Amino acid sequence: ILLSLVVLLFASDPQTSVVVGFSVDGLVPSLRSPSRATLQLQKENIDKDTAKNPSFPFSSEELVEMAKEYIKNPSPDWWDDDEFVFRGPVIGPLVKKDLVSTLQANEDLKKAFPDLQSNAFGFTADDPIEPNRVWFFVRPRGTFSGPFQHPTNGIIEPTNAPYIAPPEIRSVTFNEKGKIKYQTVGYVADRFTGDTTGGRGAIFGQYAVMGQEIDGNPGSWSTIFLQKLSEFLPSVPKSYSSKSDLPVWWKDERMGA
Repeated sequence: ILLSLVVLLFASDPQTSVVVGFSVDGLVPSLRSPSRATLQLQKENIDKDTAKNPSFPFSSEELVEMAKEYIKNPSPDWWDDDEFVFRGPVIGPLVKKDLVSTLQANEDLKKAFPDLQSNAFGFTADDPIEPNRVWFFVRPRGTFSGPFQHPTNGIIEPTNAPYIAPPEIRSVTFNEKGKIKYQTVGYVADRFTGDTTGGRGAIFGQYAVMGQEIDGNPGSWSTIFLQKLSEFLPSVPKSYSSKSDLPVWWKDERMGA
């Protein structure tokens, strides 16, 4: 008990410069002075906001609130006309005009899953490399209770199948104008949580629940073939934009899957 009180005292006193650890046997707490590297890391954590680009007009807190507002009220108006790029594991890069067309082609998904909830949580703008990027998780839930007009297969009748998606990591990156420059979706964090999508994220999960399974893994030959084929089928939404349409800041050469 006495040792526990000592540990609590040192751990709770902000003026005490010690690190609480444990000895090898895991039973006796040990107190050691912090290393120079630890002190430097603590200083960097405290000063992380001042280490950001001083010319960037938004704080971490403001970026998080902006991202939450975007998720609550999504609209292409948030996307920068010239800089915006959308990317998923196998979809994209898509510029604004192409993503708008793709979303319009999949408008029936709202009718197919009228009760869809993204359940976004865990918003953070503490990225040490990209301080203007907001990361967050989603755990979508819904029901396939409405008809879906498939781009090539006609109408798919509802089955009332539950849409239970795996936890997924998403992000939005803002520019100095407060517009979204880059958005990512579909990166599954754990595909062993009892989902009904076969571990698929984003739109691939919804298609799987409707019985239209598509391989959402990067490098999938079947998906690459379908994406190439879609270039010759106007009714099929684009999987990626023309390289000539991509903004100059986008340097990655990989397209689609």
